Amino acid sequence: MKRARGYIVTGVVVLAVMLLSAALAGCGSGEKLYTDSTYGYSFTYPSGWKVQEGSSDVTAGGQSAGNVGVYDSNGTKVGETYVDLAMIMVYPLNFTVEDPWSSDIKTELEGVLTALENQTADVQVETPLAQTTKADLKGYTITYTFTKDGTAMRSTLYFLFDSTREYELTEQAAVSVWDTTKTALDDILDSFQVEKQVTTTTGETK
Repeated sequence: MKRARGYIVTGVVVLAVMLLSAALAGCGSGEKLYTDSTYGYSFTYPSGWKVQEGSSDVTAGGQSAGNVGVYDSNGTKVGETYVDLAMIMVYPLNFTVEDPWSSDIKTELEGVLTALENQTADVQVETPLAQTTKADLKGYTITYTFTKDGTAMRSTLYFLFDSTREYELTEQAAVSVWDTTKTALDDILDSFQVEKQVTTTTGETK
C-alpha cells in the first residue's frame, strides 16, 4: 500500500460541508435509500436522520475521493456538531489489492493507526484491529474510545477493499448513548452494498 489514510479522533466527528448531488429515495418502514452511482454503493438509513455529503480533507495523508455521512439530528451535539453518525469514505487506489487479509495490508493499517493514536493523548484502542467481512468485501475493523471537547466518544472503523478501491466505514456515537444508538448504526452499515469491480481480460478494472 502506498498512501497513508485514516480520520479518527479529529476528523471523524466533523461532517464535510461541500454538498454534492445524490440519489435519495424512500425505502419504506421509516427508512430512506442512499445510492452513489459513481462509486457503486448504497445503504439505507432512518428517515429522521440527516445526510451530509462532500469531499473531505479530514484524512491523514490521503484525501478521499468522496464521502457521505448520516447523522441523528436528535442525537448528541458537541458544540455545533452532531456526533452520533455513520460515515462512508471512498479511496481510489493506484494499485490492486489481491488479498485484503494479507500481512502487508494489516501492517500498513497498523502503522497508520499507530501514528494517529500517538497524535492524541486520550485515544484508546477498545477492540484491536481484526479481520472482518462486510458487503462481501474483506478488510479490517477496530474500535476506539476518545473524548471530543469533554464528551466521551466511541468509534468503530471498517477498512474494506475491492480491487483498486477502498471503502472506509465508520459508526460513531457518544458513549452515553452508544447502547441505544448502536442498533441504528449497525443497521446502516449492515445495509451497505457494493457493486463489485470487475477486471477485464485486458487488465482494466471497471
